[in-house]
Amino acid sequence: MNTFTTWKAILLNDLRTLKQLEGLDEVRYAFKQQEIGQHCCQAGENLTNTELALLKKKLHLTEEQWRAYISRLLFTPAE
Repeated sequence: MNTFTTWKAILLNDLRTLKQLEGLDEVRYAFKQQEIGQHCCQAGENLTNTELALLKKKLHLTEEQWRAYISRLLFTPAE
């Protein structure tokens, strides 16, 4: 599997899990958002700008949403 396909699969799974956690467990939801942010950063390091733009498009994420997930890395969920 190539890098683009790998990151697409990882992030699709992350977003699916996040959707399942919505409204059920605030702490796990917040940690999943942080994990998605980490994966966004890692994808950004491993993909070209063209691949990254295509990935965001395939995931139906705007640039603002992408950055919002990355910004979650700066915050620790309250227990």
